[in-house]
Amino acid sequence: MFLKPTYLIDGDITDINLELLLADGVKGLIFDLDSTLLAPRSGILTAEVEQWLTVARSGFKLAIVSNNKEKLYLDKVRYLLDIPAIGHAAKPRRRAFLQALQLLQLEAHEVAVVGDRPLTDVLGGLRAGMKTVLVWPLKSMNEPDWITFFRKLERCFIKT
Repeated sequence: MFLKPTYLIDGDITDINLELLLADGVKGLIFDLDSTLLAPRSGILTAEVEQWLTVARSGFKLAIVSNNKEKLYLDKVRYLLDIPAIGHAAKPRRRAFLQALQLLQLEAHEVAVVGDRPLTDVLGGLRAGMKTVLVWPLKSMNEPDWITFFRKLERCFIKT
């Protein structure tokens, strides 16, 4: 099985060209949380991501779909980012993505899923009929070597 994201970004979320997405008819963005917007379970937003989100808010409706199950953490994220967040998503299942569509009040073809994992974020977005944006984890993150290995292995499933 090969996955083909609509957009393959050679960088993190801050390297996404928002004007290109707007020109492609994207009106909403559904983000993965950990490693895409924030370092895992940190609740800490970098200045670069905060600035990028400020620009994104001016042109897009935003939501988060995360496999994270920790209610207190997700509540902290909702407060910090002021973005609706759906946890316990069981990605790549479609349920949470479709729930986010209802929150955004948009059609699937008007939304792009942004994430760092092909087998959860990209596959889930594709299964829900959405455009997908695959990014690398945040530049500011220092991951253990074994996680980096599995990320690279997972990208073998990407068809460019």
